Amino acid sequence: MKAFIIQYIDAIIPFAGGLYGAYLSWWRLRTSSRTSVRILRILSPLLVIFGLLQFALLSHPSYNWQRVYTNDHRASAEFPRSTTTEELPNSAGTVTIRCSVPNRDIDLRLSQNEIPTGSENLTAEQRLEGLKSYFSQQGVTIISCDPDDHGSIAGYRMMLEKNDNKTRILMRIAITNKAIYRAMVTSAPGFHDDPTISRFINSFTVQ
Repeated sequence: MKAFIIQYIDAIIPFAGGLYGAYLSWWRLRTSSRTSVRILRILSPLLVIFGLLQFALLSHPSYNWQRVYTNDHRASAEFPRSTTTEELPNSAGTVTIRCSVPNRDIDLRLSQNEIPTGSENLTAEQRLEGLKSYFSQQGVTIISCDPDDHGSIAGYRMMLEKNDNKTRILMRIAITNKAIYRAMVTSAPGFHDDPTISRFINSFTVQ
């Protein structure tokens, strides 16, 4: 219910307001001849119609999907709208491209993490174990971790949960000798099966 309200709040407000206005003007104040009541009788059904139109638009959002690349152009994914780029101030070579899906509690990220000098000889499996250890320290539960095909590049597909299983994280990881690339989706209950998630996560590629 909470997810539904968040997703359709822009439709719920005019729709509910129109119903309430109709109730007041046609039932509670039906004998009133005041100008404000007569105006309310006209506006109320218009608000209901506007709310229904908003429901229809929000149920079938229009996106402008575009492929976005990391700084080195090795990894990319499709985003449904414009993105922002963030570079972590206390980490070397960590750049994240992200966007939030409108009217949905969904966050999409594409990141590039450069391998620190001196740790180039670690295997992909060792790096994966390091990621798992980090997630555990952050209170994140690993639901599944399976190999992911990126040709000759080692890759993994993971599902994680946090906040008492209220938040789900889907992640695809590609590990090279120079960087770790990740496509990650964070979603709240009610949005885990949104088609935006599958399109984004499945569009992740590494060259």
